[in-house]
Amino acid sequence: MILAALAADAAPGKTFRHFRKLDLNPELDILQLWDAEDNSYQLLSPRTTAGVVELSQLVAGLKTISYAHNLPFGINEIIGQTRSIEGNAVVVLSDIGGQAPELSRYAAGPFSQSMGEALAAVHQINPDLIRDAGLPEFDAQSILHRKVAEVDRVAATGKVPAGLLNRWEEALEDVGLFRFHPTVTHMQINQDSLLVAGGKLVGVTNWSQLSINDPAEDLKYLAGGALGSTFEDAILHYRAARENADENIVQRAILYSELELASWLAHCLQLGDSSMIADAQSMLTDLDEQLKSQTLRSLRAAGFIGLGAAGAAGVTAQLDRMPEAQPASEPEQVTEDESEEEAVFEVTDIEELGEPSSDELF
Repeated sequence: MILAALAADAAPGKTFRHFRKLDLNPELDILQLWDAEDNSYQLLSPRTTAGVVELSQLVAGLKTISYAHNLPFGINEIIGQTRSIEGNAVVVLSDIGGQAPELSRYAAGPFSQSMGEALAAVHQINPDLIRDAGLPEFDAQSILHRKVAEVDRVAATGKVPAGLLNRWEEALEDVGLFRFHPTVTHMQINQDSLLVAGGKLVGVTNWSQLSINDPAEDLKYLAGGALGSTFEDAILHYRAARENADENIVQRAILYSELELASWLAHCLQLGDSSMIADAQSMLTDLDEQLKSQTLRSLRAAGFIGLGAAGAAGVTAQLDRMPEAQPASEPEQVTEDESEEEAVFEVTDIEELGEPSSDELF
């Protein structure tokens, strides 16, 4: 009831009829609310000290991204703010329609096209928006150093197959792979931050890590969890929409998605959860088997020069020859055999939130 009272205080012009507490983030208390017209909102209140920082970063990111024009997806609107008894900021946001994607079940089509175009739009936002807001900015050299440190950390666990460590270390030693221009980057593209409807991306949430960074970070979710054909289709549309994308963005996205599996294992080891550790080790074992069977994509740098106008024109020509995508009310499905053959691994698997039942509303 305290959270509901805070919601009324944060948005005095709104009358909330129903609410339900969500357990989605250990750092934040989250209350979903519905008004008399059945419009949905979320109240976010810090649960921990880390939650205070996260919410502050989220508000800063949302305010900054709201100045970007013509984004092909919806973002949360800040409806109102107040403070808790402890003096912490409390925020009410508008909800975006749609559901979290089941990434491995999407074939190439409307979803991959909308994902590619959406990420290209983010990466072409004027970086001065980030600088003016005082949000973080990283250059290619500092990003490379951060990845080297990440490999060192996972290697120290003694649980990562030697072949994978060698693969990652060789990639990080390839100077050409890290010759790129940092862009505006979301940094938290995953199942928790994407919303789809009608088989297409309709919303992006969780802008708490918005920064100038490596755009490949936003592609690693697709690289690690989508079917191979779906990932390639998203990249095709991404390159068509962003002509100056560097030639090695795909290799870095794959590298980052693989490193994320190892970092997840290190996190599970720190927690000491035997079941989670076993699952993480199983994913790395599968990845190592793919490496041994030579089915993993090479991480070698393709060149030092970006895609350029001529390359982008070739991509556009390929798109023009493709049949026009048909709208779909549901995600395009693949058979179980196809999924097993082509799918690669996600780090997390979050359960989708369904519509509230009558006994969940107060």
